[in-house]
Amino acid sequence: MLRAIIEGKGRRLPASVSAGDSLKRAFVQSEDILTATVFGRLAYLDGPLFWEILKQTFRPQFLPAQSIVEIDDVEFWPTWGQAKGTLNKAVEPDVVIRLTAGDPPQSWALIVECKYGGGAQSSQQWYEEWTAYLAESAAIERADQVWLLAIGGHSPKGVEATVTELSAATRTRHGIDLRVAGAEWSDLVKTLNTIEIPTSAARRVIADIRKAFDLHGFRQVRPLSDLVDLSQQYKPSGALTSLRSPHTDPETATTDFDKWAAKSVRWRPVSEHQILRLR
Repeated sequence: MLRAIIEGKGRRLPASVSAGDSLKRAFVQSEDILTATVFGRLAYLDGPLFWEILKQTFRPQFLPAQSIVEIDDVEFWPTWGQAKGTLNKAVEPDVVIRLTAGDPPQSWALIVECKYGGGAQSSQQWYEEWTAYLAESAAIERADQVWLLAIGGHSPKGVEATVTELSAATRTRHGIDLRVAGAEWSDLVKTLNTIEIPTSAARRVIADIRKAFDLHGFRQVRPLSDLVDLSQQYKPSGALTSLRSPHTDPETATTDFDKWAAKSVRWRPVSEHQILRLR
């Protein structure tokens, strides 16, 4: 949120928010707040963990495995105007992340396009951002590797189908081969819930991101098939075992609890009663 405000985003409440509504209602409808909250906090992580999260989240999974990664800069909504002569307008990508990776070190750049709340990814927007990036970066400053990451706003066909289709459209219309990987926000939620987090500091950062996702309605529900059988995790005490085992003989009971359990009447199903009968 802080980065969104600093960068001049969120200056107006969404039209769907009325006077007197809570700030929470305004926040959960904002693409800019979600973008700044999630990527602003991801940038607090150490480079290798940050990169591994992206590598596991975005598809197709062509981001290279790399354990030596340093985050150099994270820029929100930069205004790129050097390509105005070609595009007739300035371009504003959502996030630009610059990194140094590998040994010997290489410069990497990520152009991140975020969609939330009904917005759709667009091949034209990808082309404009790539063209603007090339114009902004002098040859000597251009990163060794550049990827465009598209999160949210994919078609019902799925993320990889959307990436393939829009990349082909960019190639056909503009003759440009882009390296694009895509994901839904829910894919990032899943990664954060499953990836191994090495330090307590990183766990606190990721817990904060999870809360932001919860606020925006993103929750991962684990299927029943993933749950471990509780009966294998928790072994009942002897007293509890006596309650669920065959009726204990009062003569052989050795503890006060067993004697009480032996004399107690088992629970029975509720029989039909006039008050309970459905009419």
